[in-house]
Amino acid sequence: MKRLVFFSALLSLSLVSCGDDDKPQPEQPKDTQTLLTAKWNLVKAEYIENGETTTEDLKPGSCDYDYYDLKAGGVKDEIFHDEEDNCSTGNWPGTWSYNASNKQVTLIDSDDDYTLVTEVISISATDLKIKMITADGQPAPDGVEAYLYLKK
Repeated sequence: MKRLVFFSALLSLSLVSCGDDDKPQPEQPKDTQTLLTAKWNLVKAEYIENGETTTEDLKPGSCDYDYYDLKAGGVKDEIFHDEEDNCSTGNWPGTWSYNASNKQVTLIDSDDDYTLVTEVISISATDLKIKMITADGQPAPDGVEAYLYLKK
């Protein structure tokens, strides 16, 4: 009788513990390079100067958000919207790369070699926060930190 109760309990536990384990879970990219390869809307900028923080919504009026489209193979499109021309779009195509050792993303425009260097502060499947390091070789002014918040 004890064996029957033990096997019944064991069987019921195995049925309960198997419930949702069989559902396939979506594969989550694990490395930053893979997470970066996506279309990232420029949502908000944050500036910290002398301990004071100001933020700026980066949506150009009634237009869609400007965005970076970071593609596999190191190719990028930087799409911007002209609010004064019925939200027409323009593109600064170029290249991008990620250096895992210092967590830096480098974006270079093809037409004029304008180079933007940023540091990845945090990244998830949907959100990206980067710190501006240099813009065309110029660092941020002393005492100023600039961050961009991007969303997929």
